[in-house]
Amino acid sequence: MLRVSLCLIAVLAATSYWPSEAGLRADELHASQLLPDTTVGYLELTSPGTLIATVLDHPLNQHIQSLDVFSKATSTPGYRNFLTGRKFFEIQIGSDWRPAIEALTEGGVYAGFDAATQGAILLVRGRDAETMENFRVKILELTRLKGGEFAEPDDYRGQSIYRIEKGGAGVVREWLVLTNNGELGKSVLDRLLDEAEVGNANEKASTLANNADFQLARMTRRADSEAWAFGNLNAVRDAGGAKKLFDGQAENPLVELLFGGIQSTLQQAPFVTADLDVEPSGLALSFTSPWKAEWIPEERSYFFGPENSGTAPALPKVPETLLTFGTYRNISEMWLRAGDLFDQRTNDQLAEADSNLSTIFAGRDFGEEILGSFEPQMGIIVTRQSFDDATTIPAIKLPAFAFVMKLRDPETMRAELRRTFQSAIGFFNIVGAQNGNPQLEMDMEKIGEIDLIVSRYLPAKKDRDSKSAPFIFNFSPSVGFSGDRFVLASTAVLAKQLAEAPANQEDTGVNTELTLDAAVAGEALSDNREQLISQNMLEEGHSREEAEAAIGLLFEIVRCFKGAGLSLDREGEQLALTFRLDVNEQAAK
Repeated sequence: MLRVSLCLIAVLAATSYWPSEAGLRADELHASQLLPDTTVGYLELTSPGTLIATVLDHPLNQHIQSLDVFSKATSTPGYRNFLTGRKFFEIQIGSDWRPAIEALTEGGVYAGFDAATQGAILLVRGRDAETMENFRVKILELTRLKGGEFAEPDDYRGQSIYRIEKGGAGVVREWLVLTNNGELGKSVLDRLLDEAEVGNANEKASTLANNADFQLARMTRRADSEAWAFGNLNAVRDAGGAKKLFDGQAENPLVELLFGGIQSTLQQAPFVTADLDVEPSGLALSFTSPWKAEWIPEERSYFFGPENSGTAPALPKVPETLLTFGTYRNISEMWLRAGDLFDQRTNDQLAEADSNLSTIFAGRDFGEEILGSFEPQMGIIVTRQSFDDATTIPAIKLPAFAFVMKLRDPETMRAELRRTFQSAIGFFNIVGAQNGNPQLEMDMEKIGEIDLIVSRYLPAKKDRDSKSAPFIFNFSPSVGFSGDRFVLASTAVLAKQLAEAPANQEDTGVNTELTLDAAVAGEALSDNREQLISQNMLEEGHSREEAEAAIGLLFEIVRCFKGAGLSLDREGEQLALTFRLDVNEQAAK
C-alpha cells in the first residue's frame, strides 16, 4: 500500500503545473542544493496543484467525462482498484485527495538522476513540516505497522527511513525523500539535516546548484515557463552514453536531412533544457541548447545555410490545408557530401541511385545539376481531397499532397523537368500494365504564365461510376510551373491550386516549421468513417455498435484540438525545438 500511495502522489504531481520560482525566499533551501553535482538529469515542478486544477477543471475534461466511452472505461476492475487506493489515501490523510495533494506538493516536486550512484530520487516539498509529519504518520508509519518488508524502519541520524526495495523513503521537516539508491538518499538527507552548511553560506558545496553547466542552463530558463528540466550532455558524453547520438553519423539520409544539424549541436553543447508552458488554450514544450557556428562541420553546412541564416519558406495558401511542412535544406550539398555523412553501405546505395537518376535526367549529374537547380527553401503541403466532381470515387479517400520548390534557373529547368515527368509517366504506365493497373493519360494546360502537365488514371468500365474504386484513383500525378515556382503534386487539382496561388510574403524566421489543422484532419477522417468502422469490426471483433462507439471516440478526441505545430529556430547562440498543441475550448459546448 505504501507503493500505491507514493505512486499516486508521483503520478498526480507529474501531470502538474510548473510555475517559476519567483515566490521562493532567498533564504529557502532549493532542491538543486540537495542533489549532488553529478546529477545528469533534473526535473522540477514548483506548483503541482495549479496544473491539477488546469487539467481537471478544464471544460474539455468535463466533456470527456460525460461521454459513454469514458463511463465504460471507468467501470473496469483496474479503475475500481485505483478508486479504492485513492479512497484509502483520503481516509488516512483525513482530507479529499485534491486538497491533500495540493498541501503535500505546495513547495514543488523535484526529480533527479545521479550518474555517480546510478540512482534516481524524488523530492516532494509540502506546505509545512506539520503537513509532512501527518503524511509520515498516516501513510508511511501505517504501512510499517502492516508488517512485511517494511516492518522495521531504519534509523539514520535520528530520522526514520522506510525501506522500499533498493532504496527508501523518509520525511525531514517539510521534505519527503524517495529514492531507489541508499547512498544517494543518504547524501540528500545529510544536506537536509545540515541545511545551514549547504545553503547560501557555502557556495562551494558539491551540489547541482553549484555545477557550472547547471548554472549556465538556469540562466536560459524562460520567465513564463511552468516547468523546467535540465540534461547535462557533458556528463552523458563523458560516461559514454547515447553513442548513436554522439558518433557523428545519422542512420539514413532522411534522418540526416531532418536532424543532422541538431545532432552536430548536441555533440558539442554542454547541456539541453526543456520548458513547458500550460494554458487552458493549449501547451508548448520547448527543448533548448546552446549553439555555436563552429560546432557545425563543413559537411553539414547544408542544414543552416550561409551564415547559418537559412529560413523555411512561407508556403502558398490553398483551401482545406491539413498539414504544411517548410524547411531550409540544401539537398544538393548534402548529396555531394554523402561520403562524409554516411557509412559505406549507405554511400554504395546512394551511388547506385545517383547513377540511375542521372540516366533518367539524360546524363546530367543528379546531385550537382539537378538537385543544384533548386533553391534550398522547400515545402510539403497536404490537403483534404474533394471528390464532389469525380465519377470514379475510391473506397478509401486519401489526402492530396505536393512538394513546392523554387527553381534557380526556371527557363532551363522547365523544359528538363517537363521531359523527365513525361518519361516518368511512361515508366509508370509500363510497370502498371505489368501489374494489371489502369493507365495514366497525360494532358497539358497553359493558363497565362502557368504551365501544367496533368495525368489521370483511365478507369475500367466497371470503375467508371464506382463509389468504391481502388485507392489508386486518389492520384492524378501532375506538375505545375509558375515563375520560379515548381510544384509536384499527387493530384491535378492541387497542382493547379498551388501554381495559381499568390506568393506568400510572410517571413517564417525559423529553420523548419510544421503545422497541422485538426479540424481539416477530422474532416478527412470523416470522409472514411464507414471504412474505419468496418476495419475496427474486422480487426477488433467488435459489433457495429461497439465499432461506431470506438470510432466516435476518435472523432471526439480530434475535435478537442485546434491543431499542432513544430518549429526549429536558431536565434543568437541558442537552438530551440518547440512543439505546440492548441486546444479547441469550444469542443465542450
